[in-house]
Amino acid sequence: MKIFIIRHAESENNMNWHFDRDDTNRSNDPAISDLGQKQADCLTAFLQEHLEEFDFTRIYISPFLRTLQTAAVFHHLYDVPKMVWKPIHENGGCVENDMKTGEWRGASGMGRSEILAKFPHFEVSNEIDESGWWNRPIPEPRSERGSRANHVITKLTQKFETTNEHIALVSHGGFHHNIINALIGVNGSNGYWFEVQNTGITCFVYGNERDNGFNPDEWRIDYVNRNEWLPKELRRN
Repeated sequence: MKIFIIRHAESENNMNWHFDRDDTNRSNDPAISDLGQKQADCLTAFLQEHLEEFDFTRIYISPFLRTLQTAAVFHHLYDVPKMVWKPIHENGGCVENDMKTGEWRGASGMGRSEILAKFPHFEVSNEIDESGWWNRPIPEPRSERGSRANHVITKLTQKFETTNEHIALVSHGGFHHNIINALIGVNGSNGYWFEVQNTGITCFVYGNERDNGFNPDEWRIDYVNRNEWLPKELRRN
């Protein structure tokens, strides 16, 4: 089994933070920016040229608009199951700033029918209903992030550990951080931060594909933040 984590293309929140360093007016579910669309186009062209290497057999997508839009650019390259899956969402969940109190609160996020109407080529997992995929009054506590990453690892290994599936997770920078820390055994607030460019890919290998005598019950991190398809003018620091 191989897992490829793909960070979404630049969102409008990413763009605004880059220029203003201000999160006050952030959207709870931003679209990708114009630059993000170009990034997604570059990623798609690269994947098309390297389908033998990036031969995804199934694709899971975070329910945020920016991840769905990113996956929608390249989904036509792969005639495989494509599932919107809640557990690979960004840290904090779907949240917005209360302009009166300055506090962060939970927002609903898109519901099942809205996602399917906007992205009919994707399936939606059963835990997402009409009330919105997040639909919690508060942001996700930090204490839940490591356990969520471990939940994703457990689910994928239980289902695919003895297979040669190549699984793409279209997700977020924070989720990259969570899952790498979980794989190296670091949990809680003392983890390492792994910088990932928009559309950057991180690859892990587990099980049968760990050849050359390696223990198949161990994970191998092949690479982190691969992004050679992005020209300099499409990168943000």
